[in-house]
Amino acid sequence: MLDVSLLEKAIRALQQYSLCDHCLGRLFARVGYGLENFERGRALKDSIYLLVHYKLRLVTSLEEQKRLIELVLRLAESGHEPSLRYLNDSLRMNVEVKPCAVCLNRYFYKIDKLVEAALSKLRELKHEFRTYYVGSRVSKEVTMREVEITTSLGIDTAESIKRELNRLVGKRLRMHLYGKEFRRDNADIEIIVDFERDQVEIEIKPLYIYCRYRKLYRGVSQVQLRLNVVTSVQKVLNETLGELLGAEEVIVHASGREDLDVRMLGNGRPLVIAFVRPVRRPEPDDFKKIAEEALRDAPVELNTDVVKRATKTDIVKLKREANRHSKIYRVLVLLREDVTEEQLRSLESYFRNRQIVQYTPRRIKRKPQHKKRTRTVYELRARKLAPRLIELLVRCQGGLYVKELVTGDYGRTSPSISDTLGVEAIPIELDVLDVLET
Repeated sequence: MLDVSLLEKAIRALQQYSLCDHCLGRLFARVGYGLENFERGRALKDSIYLLVHYKLRLVTSLEEQKRLIELVLRLAESGHEPSLRYLNDSLRMNVEVKPCAVCLNRYFYKIDKLVEAALSKLRELKHEFRTYYVGSRVSKEVTMREVEITTSLGIDTAESIKRELNRLVGKRLRMHLYGKEFRRDNADIEIIVDFERDQVEIEIKPLYIYCRYRKLYRGVSQVQLRLNVVTSVQKVLNETLGELLGAEEVIVHASGREDLDVRMLGNGRPLVIAFVRPVRRPEPDDFKKIAEEALRDAPVELNTDVVKRATKTDIVKLKREANRHSKIYRVLVLLREDVTEEQLRSLESYFRNRQIVQYTPRRIKRKPQHKKRTRTVYELRARKLAPRLIELLVRCQGGLYVKELVTGDYGRTSPSISDTLGVEAIPIELDVLDVLET
């Protein structure tokens, strides 16, 4: 035998609230694969009506008849047409349909009109897109009433009204957006349908590109933080790729950063470029060609061997893993006194897999001075170029302040090259030779 508890829940819902077909059906959205909520709601009302009508032919108790008529009345007040006709034709009762307790009958009839408005905006849109997502806005009071009703009835099969509206709008849009793909995550645009204001907004999502950048000259910062910075990676990308793609702005999210006077060489530093509201959205292969041409004479270049589409999640991952990368630096160091080859070999031995304790360097004002960090130097190679002039190759954990590793920063970094050699050491050139994603 079939379990009729579903009908009993629907009856209890209608006895307490006037619910349209959509809002009744949505209480049981996880029941009945392939049905829309309004179809579920109508089927439940029809089933209840059939059972009531059948029982009315059998019962003789006036009290029971009154109870059954009361249930038909609840169906009629919710807009159920057969119940309205029955009460009018058989009992001469003219019943007034009540507004739905959830949506107040204010939303679902607007769908076709708002879909047409969305299509009109999309036809006028100059921005390229291949994927789209649909969102909706309803009043906070509606969502609160929905939660209250679902909770009070103890229903665990419901879905939200926003989810239903999104799906219904999306289905209608899909019939017109040939060649476009609906995507829940990381869509190119979001079509926002405001059911309160009867408006449609098109939100252009950023284009995220993962790659690596190289800084070929000194005097180039990563971002334009200070007025005295002549140029930066961000500025170069804004004025070249940003303009070519018609983006309002270019924002760079890098795995760590190097100082203004430091070159970034080798394979480049991992980077996610966010193009804000771009008109063009080239695929990675096309982006490579555009980048190579646009940055031909620029002080910054992109490693186009690793170009791929990215997401906001990749930015979080990039930041989180910055300290897990190991980096290789080249440092040109001027010493106050000359040192021997034996001292350099001893220096190499001492700094093999050596932990370094550092407090925020005095030159960095944007971070608390008392902040402490511990990083590891995995390997160090030293070579004398001239009296009092040495070259260091340092492979270390990401986040190590290499300049302070050399100077000691008045005891804020320990151990340091200066302390270990017993000679004041000054870094005069610094290059990042590689960033290793391990």
